[in-house]
Amino acid sequence: MSDEKKLLEVKDLSIAYQTDLETVHAVNHVTFSLNQGETLGLVGETGAGKTTTALGIMGLLPKRTAKITSGNVYYEGKDLLQCGKKEMLGIRGSSISMIFQDPMTALNPVLCVGDQIAETLQLHNAKHLTREEIEAKVDETLELVGIPKERKKEYPYQFSGGMRQRVVIAMALINDPSLLIADEPTTALDVTIQAQILSMICELQRKYKTAVMMITHDLGIVAETCDKVAVMYAGEIVEYGTLEDIFTGDRHHPYTVGLFGSIPSLTRSARRLQPIEGLMPDPTQLPEGCAFAERCRYCQEICRTTKAPVQNDHGHLVRCYFEGQPFAGEED
Repeated sequence: MSDEKKLLEVKDLSIAYQTDLETVHAVNHVTFSLNQGETLGLVGETGAGKTTTALGIMGLLPKRTAKITSGNVYYEGKDLLQCGKKEMLGIRGSSISMIFQDPMTALNPVLCVGDQIAETLQLHNAKHLTREEIEAKVDETLELVGIPKERKKEYPYQFSGGMRQRVVIAMALINDPSLLIADEPTTALDVTIQAQILSMICELQRKYKTAVMMITHDLGIVAETCDKVAVMYAGEIVEYGTLEDIFTGDRHHPYTVGLFGSIPSLTRSARRLQPIEGLMPDPTQLPEGCAFAERCRYCQEICRTTKAPVQNDHGHLVRCYFEGQPFAGEED
């Protein structure tokens, strides 16, 4: 669990992708915080803005098209958005690491995996470690993620998708970061290996008090690993609170209600799943009111015309006029 030291604080972050034809409002006034040793689950469907938020924190947004239009990202009190390129190079991969979602594009196909892992370590510790120490650390990290050290001379094409994902995880972990951003870290893995990877990340937290930002659409992973949860929809955080607030509380955004209603349940075996009808709004033409209005069963006229204020109940935040609805399938 977390202690009281605030490690990451994102305030009013907005990110847009601009082209000659249109502007995509990918992230809109996002605010959250993460303490040392804590895990935050960032949850939402594809296109909600989760990965763009992570790339904004890491300073990895594409320069030609992406623009941060508002906000601040504080890491240990320092605003990362004001850091120069050289300063960010010293932070990225060392203090803050990211596990990327697609291992196919995250690895260099012409370098053996051992050299790619070592490169991350050398970039930040070349003056302090000998070649033998670097080799030993690479071997140790490979074993940590379940890859025999004898395979470090092999190339990415010689690994399966799941094994490539383990290499990416090894690259993120080798510098013992204080903040780990995991973007769907178990996507390419079967359930057995998924459990091992999640267990490994939790062990890293216990050993080094590492904070983790877990980006996922799997509420099972959230329930197993997270202390706090931010539910994201159409670039906004519509609900934010502790794990208990989200999973057992009686006040929820209708989108959160829909997410839980879409999950099979042993206690609701006789009921049909209740999918969320419709699609997210076009991010180039977001509505004036609630972005979820057209898909919401509780929608009123005010929802379509005016964005709801954030309701705050002891840190449990819900952006909705009619929050407090029961989970789908439980209202009877």
